[in-house]
Amino acid sequence: MNELEKVLNLIGESNRVLITSHQNPDGDALGSMLALGLGLEKIGKDVVFYSKDGVPEILEFLPHSDKIVSSLDEIEAPFDIAFAVDCTATSRAGAKFEEYAKSENCKNVVIVDHHETGSSSGDLHLLDQNASSTGIIIYRILNSLDIELDKSISENIYITIVSDTGSFSYSNTNSDTLRIAAELVDIGVDPSKISQALYENEPLRKIELLKLVIPTLDITEDKKIASIFVDKDMFQETGATREDTEGMVNIPRSIKGVEVAILFRQEGDSEWKISLRSKGSVNVAKIAEGFGGGGHAGAAGCSLEGNIADVKTKVISTIKEGLR
Repeated sequence: MNELEKVLNLIGESNRVLITSHQNPDGDALGSMLALGLGLEKIGKDVVFYSKDGVPEILEFLPHSDKIVSSLDEIEAPFDIAFAVDCTATSRAGAKFEEYAKSENCKNVVIVDHHETGSSSGDLHLLDQNASSTGIIIYRILNSLDIELDKSISENIYITIVSDTGSFSYSNTNSDTLRIAAELVDIGVDPSKISQALYENEPLRKIELLKLVIPTLDITEDKKIASIFVDKDMFQETGATREDTEGMVNIPRSIKGVEVAILFRQEGDSEWKISLRSKGSVNVAKIAEGFGGGGHAGAAGCSLEGNIADVKTKVISTIKEGLR
């Protein structure tokens, strides 16, 4: 029996299901959560959707995102299954969920993910590094359960694909991805509506933040590595939040000749959240893993302590080694 069959059997034997994803959720995280949960509700499961950081403003348009709660304090236990989707481990969903999942609150923990690094945890692990998004794996689960994909489920799966393929522009876009996207469009997904909601609906504060970020652009002498940073003073001046930095790493990534792009975002006094993007020659997941993080070959992240100058030097020096 393969892992998918084990997960399907577990779902069949279960009644109450808890679904979560990683902290600071993106389109793949929330779209996967919602698609899976909405599908399971259609076959009579009692589903609770949990996200430690709630729903980012830019993703509030996702169908039924209002069902997501950001606290476990008032949630009645136990659950037959706890799904951690788009997570390499339960810790990615936050300390509270990790502790909650360890107790008698959750009889079985299932990890569903498409990342290639990080230590996994859980009772079952449904992993596929070749899937362009976690939503693709959710699609397979729902199809295997013969659950009809309605428009709401389809839109949520489509969001996972668009988010993690860069609107079908990244190297993880494959024929399977495109076939599934076409099927979702046939069901009723409107690509232009999704695109407008994701890319033409930015709050003014994000543009004000961007004005301060652009001057931080730094490119190495060989023009292969480019970085930008966002510090706490910029957040304070513009009223922007960490959600407003979503996608900013693609600014240095878009420069001709750049092979690795970096966004440094200040968290607290001395912690920097680092987002890495590669155009293919460098496996940034390996870079991030060396600093205690992880992700995909083309998109990864980690955190480091220190001042911005020292943190940049450490990360860029490591990337240069990977370019040799």
